Amino acid sequence: MNNFYIYKFNYQEKREGIDKTISATVIFCDRAEINQENIKDEIRKFYEKNYQTDEIYVIGGEYLIDQLIDVFQTNQDKTFIGIPKRQDTFLNEHLFLMTFDKHGKLKCHDKKISKAFLAKYLNEGVQHIFISRGGLITAQGSHHFVFPSGKHCDRFLRTGNILLVSSEIYFIAFSLLKHFDETKHNQIYCDTSSINSVAFALTELKFRFLPAEDRKQIPIESFSSYDGLYKKEFTYGRDAFLIISASTSSNIILYILNNHKIINRDNIVIMYYLGEEKNYAHIKDQVLCNLTQTKQNPNGIEFYPTFKEDDCQHCKSGSYAVDVVGDVFLLENPKINKIIFKVTDAEKNLSEFVSQFKSKEKGGTVLKVNYKEGAADLKYEVYINYYEILDGLETHKRYSVYKDKLNNHINQFVPSNTKYIVSLNDEASKKLSEYVLNKIGKNYNKSRKPEIIVQDKLMDVKNVEGTVVVVGSCISNGKNLLYISRALRKLDKLRIVYFIGISRTRNKEYLTFLKSNLKQGNYGAETNSFIEVDTIYCNSNSKNTSWLNEVKFLNDFTDFIKDESASSVDTISYLQDRKKMLQESSGDKERGLAEKLFYPRMTANPVEELRIRKNFAFFNFEKYDSHVTQSDIYFTISNVINSLRNTEKNDRNLRQSVFVRNIIDPGNFSRFNDGIIQASILRAANPEELAYNIDSDLSQEMYNTFETLIKYHKEEQGEALVEFLYALATKKMTLKKIHLQKVVELVDKECKEDLFLCFSKYITKKFVEEKPLVYSVDVIEEQETIEVDIASLNGESK
Repeated sequence: MNNFYIYKFNYQEKREGIDKTISATVIFCDRAEINQENIKDEIRKFYEKNYQTDEIYVIGGEYLIDQLIDVFQTNQDKTFIGIPKRQDTFLNEHLFLMTFDKHGKLKCHDKKISKAFLAKYLNEGVQHIFISRGGLITAQGSHHFVFPSGKHCDRFLRTGNILLVSSEIYFIAFSLLKHFDETKHNQIYCDTSSINSVAFALTELKFRFLPAEDRKQIPIESFSSYDGLYKKEFTYGRDAFLIISASTSSNIILYILNNHKIINRDNIVIMYYLGEEKNYAHIKDQVLCNLTQTKQNPNGIEFYPTFKEDDCQHCKSGSYAVDVVGDVFLLENPKINKIIFKVTDAEKNLSEFVSQFKSKEKGGTVLKVNYKEGAADLKYEVYINYYEILDGLETHKRYSVYKDKLNNHINQFVPSNTKYIVSLNDEASKKLSEYVLNKIGKNYNKSRKPEIIVQDKLMDVKNVEGTVVVVGSCISNGKNLLYISRALRKLDKLRIVYFIGISRTRNKEYLTFLKSNLKQGNYGAETNSFIEVDTIYCNSNSKNTSWLNEVKFLNDFTDFIKDESASSVDTISYLQDRKKMLQESSGDKERGLAEKLFYPRMTANPVEELRIRKNFAFFNFEKYDSHVTQSDIYFTISNVINSLRNTEKNDRNLRQSVFVRNIIDPGNFSRFNDGIIQASILRAANPEELAYNIDSDLSQEMYNTFETLIKYHKEEQGEALVEFLYALATKKMTLKKIHLQKVVELVDKECKEDLFLCFSKYITKKFVEEKPLVYSVDVIEEQETIEVDIASLNGESK
C-alpha cells in the first residue's frame, strides 16, 4: 500500500563505555492524517521481511502530534500487533515519537534522541529509496553513457527512476525543508522535470505549517536538461532555489556559481552525490544524500570512474557510447551495431567437430534438428543423434577419432572400484552405459562386475564403499544430472564420477556453473569428478523452435489460403504434406530432421532442395558438398550465431539491450549467397536480430536484398526466396511498413508461382493492411492514475 515510508539501518554508538551496533526502524508519516488500519498492515508486512530492530523511530509533522500519541502510544498494542516476539515494556522504552517543524527540525516529546541516529537517519533513508528503486543504471558491457557534460561512464544516476511512491517522495521533500525558505525563495528550478514531483511535495509540505494567507504559489520549472547550466543566456533570479538531481563531482556547483553569479551558494541543493571524498568535502552542505560507499556508509554504492572522451577506457575496449539527452535525461535512440559473420566467430573446434560427425553421402546423420526423446511438445532446435554415433562405433570407422577418445577416457577416468553405473533415462545413455561396462568388464570377476542402474531406479543404489559412474550420452542443461546428484548425496561412502559422451550446453559459463554444482561435496569443490569426452557449445533451446513454430504457422497459413484463394489446391496440398513431414520427423522413428529443413527452390522442375556448394567459409575439410545434409549446414550456422550471442567481445556480439541493438547485417545475405546458408541464418536467428524495422536505412538495405532475390528468383541467386517470405510472414524478420509493402508489390509483379503469391497475400493481409493498435483500458487507467498522483503532489484535485 505504501501509505508510509518504513526503512531500517544500523548505527554505531558508545553505550555504557562499549561501542555497540544499534539497529533502528524508521516510520515516516507523510500525510496530514494517520489511518491506524493502514499503518498496522504496513508494519506487519515490513516485519514479515525484516528482523525486529532495537529501536523504532516514528516521524511526523507537528500537526500530527495528537494522532501520533493516539496511534503509537495509546493504541500501541493494536498498531504493533504485527511485530514478532513483541514485548510491551521493551517497545515502550525503545519507541521514539518525533515531530518536525517547517524547517525540518526534529523534536522528541518524551526521550532524548541519539546524536548518532540524527547524524545518519536522513542519508540512510534517502539512500535506501535510491538503491531499492533502482536509481543506478549500469551498462551491460556493449555500451556506456555520454552525459551532456561530455563525460563517459558505464553507470548512470537516474533519479527520475526512483520517484514512484508518494510517501518516499515526501520523505525526500522532508529532508529538503531545512534548505528551502518560503520567505526568501520565490522560484524553484529542477535540473530535470522528472524530479518536479519532489519540488511539488516540498511546497505542499511547507504549506501545511503556514496559515492560508501566507501560502504563495511558487513556480516550479526545469533547466531543460543541462541547457540551463551550459547556456549562459539562461538566467536565474537572486532568490531562485535550484535542485540538482545527482552529481558525481563538485564541479556542477562551481560552474553554476561562476556563470550565474547572482545565485547564492545556499540556494543550491544536490539530491544525490556519488564521487570522491575529497570533492564531497567542498559541497557537503549542499548535498542531501551522499551515496558513496565508505567505511562510515557501508550501504552506499561503490565509487566508479568517469572518463574524458579522448581517454575513455570503455571506448578503447570497443564499447558503444550512448548519449544521455533531453529534459528528463532519457537515452537517445538505440545504437545499431551491424554484425557481418566472420570465420573467427565460430567455435574453434566447430569445423573439426562437424568433420568428425558429418553425414556420409547424405546418410547416417548425427547432427539433426527437431527431436527430443520423451517430450511431445519440446524438440531441440539442434539435436545430436548419439544413437548414430554408438552404432557407428560398432559397424564402421567413420567415428574412429571419437572412438579412440572415448576408449581413452574410459580407461583413464572410470575407477577400478566402480560399484554402479547409473544411466540417464534416454536410450542412448543406456547404450553408452553398456559400452562402458563392456569396456571395463574384463577387469572384474563375475561377482564384482559393476551393476547398471537406470536413473528411475536410483533407490536400488546401496551406500557401499566405492564409486558410482553416472553416464549421460549428450547433455544440454544437466537437469537430470542435478537430480541424480541430490539423490546420491546421502550415500556418503560412494564417490561420484559424471561421465558424459558429448557436452553441448549453450556456453562455457553455463557448463562451468553445472560442473561446480555437480563436483561439490563433503570434501569441497573437487569432491566429485566430471568427465566429458567431447564438448561443443550450441543452441540448447527446446521450446518454440523454428520447426515447432512452423507447424503452428502452417495451420494458420493453410486456413488463410483456403479462405482467400480457392484455386490454390496444389499449394495447400504441398503445405499439408510439409506439415505432416515435420510432425513425423519429431517422432521416435525418424529421430529428427536431416533433410527438407527448408523450403526448396520452387521454380525448378522438379523442385530442388537447397544444397551447399564448394568453398564454404566455415569448413576447413574437403569434399563435404557431396556428403553433408542440410542439418549439418544448419548446425554450423546455428553454432556461429550462438557463439556471437555468448562472446565477450563488446563490438561483435548479438546480445541485446535497450541502448544497443546488435543486428545481423543484411550484407550477410549477399556475402553468403548459397540459399542454404541464407535459410540457415533466417531459421537460427532470433527476431530481435533481424529487426530491420528499427531503422529506416537498415530496412532499406534489407529491401535492396529482397529486390535482388525477387528479380533472380528463378535462378540460384534467388533460390531461398520462399524462406525469406516465410521469415516475413512469421515476423521473424521485420521491415518498415513502406518497404514491406514494396516487397509484396514486387512479388506480385515478378513471381508467377502460386506459393509466392500466397505468401504475398498473407503478408499483405496480416501486416500491410493491419489497423493501428488501440490502447487498452488498463493502459489508459494507468496513465490517469499517474496524473492524479502528480496533481495531488501539487495540492490540486483532478
